[in-house]
Amino acid sequence: MRSQDRIAYLAALSLLMSAAELLVPRILPFFRLGLANIPLLLALGMAPGHFALLLLLKAIGNAYISGTLFSVFAIISIAQTFASGIMMYALSRLFGRRISIYSVSAMGALASTLAQIAIATLYAGRGTLAFLPLMLTLSLPSSILVAFLSTRLELPEEIPEIRTDEDGRGNRLAIASMVLSAGAVMMTNGLLPLAISLIIALSFQSYTGRRIRLLPHLALLLFMTLSSLLTPSGRVLFSILSFPITEGSLIGGVEGALRLSSCMAISQGFSRLIVPKHGIIGNVMYIFSLMQSTFRETEGSLMERIAGTLELGGAVKTQKAAVNIPPFTLIGISLMFIALATLGFLFY
Repeated sequence: MRSQDRIAYLAALSLLMSAAELLVPRILPFFRLGLANIPLLLALGMAPGHFALLLLLKAIGNAYISGTLFSVFAIISIAQTFASGIMMYALSRLFGRRISIYSVSAMGALASTLAQIAIATLYAGRGTLAFLPLMLTLSLPSSILVAFLSTRLELPEEIPEIRTDEDGRGNRLAIASMVLSAGAVMMTNGLLPLAISLIIALSFQSYTGRRIRLLPHLALLLFMTLSSLLTPSGRVLFSILSFPITEGSLIGGVEGALRLSSCMAISQGFSRLIVPKHGIIGNVMYIFSLMQSTFRETEGSLMERIAGTLELGGAVKTQKAAVNIPPFTLIGISLMFIALATLGFLFY
């Protein structure tokens, strides 16, 4: 298997694991089981440059398929991926067979958790540190599960020939509109402009055919509000068990949640408009799509379906083309978010 083919295959497998995790309810918005690290454990023998490229493809690809590419969650994904990956790679190179895969996985989970909390603290405030003990406690059993599963997967020596009869389409206007829209939302202030931004973003997401899941948004609202309240600011509204609930902290937490939810909805909507066409990124997304369809179409037990997925089933799949949205709609979406950002700057 050529190095580039193996990197693309493992990156696609990591995205498949990430997609599976999206179906599992989260205790905390920033916490995940870490199943996407399984391919990283299988790639510890790679050259440093190849492993770094795998980490980058995993982080960006995960943000793309989850619809968080232009939000703080993408930054968190990149930070925790590189922190975890570098930690695991360094330990495997320094100690070799003298350290077990379970220890490597546990230390990777530790580095990932610390990176996530560090980035979250910069955005949500120091109150996020209160969640560190819980996340560290949860990361240990999840890292053991990840290491165990990595010992049970048998990757093929060669990737089956992959053929496609249609190219995906990229859309430069869609990319530009997404960047402008997400950037405008991140600069918007005020509860009203941000609430309107979220309504527009969710409407756009629905318009593109991407399903709206309210639970992640509600969980984000709860997490951001609680994190903000842990750092009192402004006038005291009332107290709960002698703990002050302050106006500044409450408004700041809700605004932060609305801002992030809007960026998530924007990213998820535009993920339907932009399909990679060429190069290793396009190859990763294509193999990921093929793995998804192979798993659905393979019959038998769970292990048989997994084995068929890893072999890609010898299937031929048509690459899904981007959803076609009129240019004036994309321009209009960007202008609305820019107008709301301007309104927030002038009056809030």
